[in-house]
Amino acid sequence: MLQPGVADWPKDVQIESLAAYEPRALASLGLWCSDEWAVKAYGIQLKSVPVGAPLIEPEIVDAARQHVVGLLPQTEVEGAFYKTGFAILHQGAMANWLLFQWWTHTDVWCQFLSYSDVNDPEAFGVTQRPIRACVYETAVIWHEQLAWIRHVLNGSPDRQAYLSDVKRSATC
Repeated sequence: MLQPGVADWPKDVQIESLAAYEPRALASLGLWCSDEWAVKAYGIQLKSVPVGAPLIEPEIVDAARQHVVGLLPQTEVEGAFYKTGFAILHQGAMANWLLFQWWTHTDVWCQFLSYSDVNDPEAFGVTQRPIRACVYETAVIWHEQLAWIRHVLNGSPDRQAYLSDVKRSATC
């Protein structure tokens, strides 16, 4: 049983500011490769996108890809990795969030979280904020966790099968 008052929202929480969940557009941004690295890339978009238009502007996607490639040497600090991972570029209201995640130590994923301001969308920088992911991004993370289990932690690791297993839903 909960303590009295615990079930209620704290006094300073403005629950009317909690927005209702609305699905966002999701698409694969392809495979980003560098040296022996392979990173499955995804895009998530807050705004409606006209039919035939790219989910996220190509210049922002390219800047995100270059930023991830620039982070690759830093992954060596953790070690025991497979040069295999995924990235999520999420164009939100106040920033473009970029989650670069890679697999290490058999069943562990590591992450660098970067962002760019909407006023300078191609200038990504790593953040030290305690943010990890939003509900939209966790849909991709969940898919990637299951794909790693299905194709790598199955007793017969198959990198190509993992890299081919891309979340296909048009929304998250």
